[in-house]
Amino acid sequence: MTATFKPTELYGGAITVNLPAGYADVSNIREVPDHQEIYLDASGFSSVVIELTERVSEPSSDQEALKFHFEDIVDEHDSSKIWKTDVAHLSNFPSDTPSYFLLATTTPPPATNGDAVRPLTPKFVAILLTMIRLVGTSTDIIVTVNIPHIPGHQEPTEEVNFEEGKYGSLVEEGLRIINEVWKSLEVKNWGLFGGEQEE
Repeated sequence: MTATFKPTELYGGAITVNLPAGYADVSNIREVPDHQEIYLDASGFSSVVIELTERVSEPSSDQEALKFHFEDIVDEHDSSKIWKTDVAHLSNFPSDTPSYFLLATTTPPPATNGDAVRPLTPKFVAILLTMIRLVGTSTDIIVTVNIPHIPGHQEPTEEVNFEEGKYGSLVEEGLRIINEVWKSLEVKNWGLFGGEQEE
């Protein structure tokens, strides 16, 4: 089902973005850290996470910083693979704002003898991660679309082949969401970062 989008205020209105109308604010259900905004598909398992993080300074390049942020959210027990990296094109930020995207998958470890497999354990999770580097404010904005592929709850997995670029309908919908984020994400109050507006 193709998502429709609605304007959504984040961090008390300091940032606005269009998110799928069917996604619910997780903070209405449980406590969410102040630096995060989490929206969950009310009729599925996908989620959108927006996170304000301290700018990564140790990696020598933006590409390495992108991978650092990805590795930071991956469970240490999961195997992972990055399938694609690219430049992200953001409509409401200065054109020289370093912004990058990656498409990856993570796979939980196989169950061992005697381990009970939980019914909603995903076969794998597709991760669409965008990093926006606000150099003047020492902040990296991380936007992640997480798409669990749970057996019996999505299209047959044989239709999904990342090596051949066949991402399946769930990931294609995730790509629509991340593209809408790129078009609509806008900082309304730069005081959120304790710095001046980027020029």
